[in-house]
Amino acid sequence: QHLTSELHTLRAQVEAATEAHERKANVLCEEVAAAAQVRDSALRDAEEARAQLELVVEAQAVGQWALLEAQREARESQEEREEQRRL
Repeated sequence: QHLTSELHTLRAQVEAATEAHERKANVLCEEVAAAAQVRDSALRDAEEARAQLELVVEAQAVGQWALLEAQREARESQEEREEQRRL
C-alpha cells in the first residue's frame, strides 16, 4: 500500500508538471504570435519607409536636374547678353 500511495503521489506530480508545461507552452505560443505581429508590423513600416525614401531620392534627382538646367539656361542667357553688348 505504501507503493500505491507513492505511485499516486508521483502520478499527481507528473500531472502537475505536465499541466505546468502545457500552460508555459501556451504562454510561449502566445508570445511567439505577439512577436510575429510586431515583426510583421515592423516589416510593413520598413517597406513604407523604403518607398518614401525612394520617392524622396527621385524628387531630389529631379530637383537637381531642374537646378542644373536653370543654371545652364542662366549661363546661356548671360553669355547671349554679353555677346550682344560686344556688338
